Amino acid sequence: MSRPPTQGLRLTPGLAILLVLAVAGLGLIAYRFAFGLGAVTNLSDGYPWGFWIGMDILVGIALAGGGFVLAGLVHIFGGHRFHALTRPAILTAFLGYLLFIFALMVDLGRPWNIWWALISWNHVSPMFEVAWCVMFYTFVLFLELLPAVLERLQWERAHQLWRRVAPLLVIAALTVFTFAMTDSLGWTVAVAAILAAWETLMRTGVMARDRQMPILLIMAGIMLSTLHQSSLGTLFLITDKLGPLWYTPMLPLLFFLSAVMVAPAMVIFEGLVSARVLHRRPELPLLVPLGRALPFLLAGYLIVRVGDLLFRGVVLETMRQTLATWWWWLEIALVLVALAIFASPDLVRRGRGLLLGATATVLALITHRTGVAIVGLDVPEYGRYVPAWPEVVITAGIVALGLLAFRLAVAFLPIYEPELEPGTAGRAPRAVHDHLTATPVRVG
Repeated sequence: MSRPPTQGLRLTPGLAILLVLAVAGLGLIAYRFAFGLGAVTNLSDGYPWGFWIGMDILVGIALAGGGFVLAGLVHIFGGHRFHALTRPAILTAFLGYLLFIFALMVDLGRPWNIWWALISWNHVSPMFEVAWCVMFYTFVLFLELLPAVLERLQWERAHQLWRRVAPLLVIAALTVFTFAMTDSLGWTVAVAAILAAWETLMRTGVMARDRQMPILLIMAGIMLSTLHQSSLGTLFLITDKLGPLWYTPMLPLLFFLSAVMVAPAMVIFEGLVSARVLHRRPELPLLVPLGRALPFLLAGYLIVRVGDLLFRGVVLETMRQTLATWWWWLEIALVLVALAIFASPDLVRRGRGLLLGATATVLALITHRTGVAIVGLDVPEYGRYVPAWPEVVITAGIVALGLLAFRLAVAFLPIYEPELEPGTAGRAPRAVHDHLTATPVRVG
């Protein structure tokens, strides 16, 4: 078997800057653990969640949502022509979740106790559900990315073993997850039986089987990601310090809709930027259809966002001269800019138009999440929270670590498929096409 193509790696000014930021961030993280949170942050009893939670957690988790959206689109909803975009999206999601966990360890006052969520089951806490979803979804992303490592090492037997074992690991994980979330033996047995029956029907050839990726693995990723994307919004329903433009019972829905909205935009952004950095031709025949879907996602989010204000009768709050109001208008303006770009056929067909629209969409999500976590909060007795410079540098360092890890992965793993000949863009390579169109087979 020939070695899968990789991109190679050489030091560039961009990589050098990322290295400097990563080293600076890691140095400040070491300082934080040596001298405590108070030495590097402006957090307080009034603002216990600040820049790190807003950017590293809320924003980071949403921007990693391309993994579950693309995987579901390709392997469940029949969008096989987007297969070339799947691995980069899964890699981005996997690194995003690893960095989320790392950033959370930096933010926690006692990070060494993070494992207690595994044994201390508080079923009324949304944080318990988020913690379990993040852990299990990170495991699912690891399983989804593992074939790239096995292909790089040319371990065909291990790859075959992965195809057989991955669905069983998913069944075991979802069974444990069900028991942790419901504390019900009946529900646990029922879920385990349904999943086992599903896998049996696929292995015996009664149901069609995707030979690239086990369907149970994709379904688990979609379910776990959907649950915690919305639950992150639920966390902020417990606070009474959010202004009326940001506090709403619709926060869980808005968090989920914004994560789905930004997923294709992030795939477009990553695809165009990585093509420039890696000197590849951008896969416009695949990115343009994603851009055409974005007006519907943007419009749906905008309708819910503005409709919620109308329903709650707080529209006049948008006329106040406050930082929270200006921040709200910035979010709406970014959504409208992205909507105008993606609704224009001429702009969508161009790489610059796609990049501008995707950037506006990503910035709109960042504005909304930081509005909820930082700008929209008002605790007069503690003054206005402003992030300390070490908080910003640590976040920049964590982001730099993620970009460096992505570049290393691309350099040594078959993340991107070989560039297609002119006129074949948008079609899967022959090997992939054969897998996707093969008749059901018995595996194991």
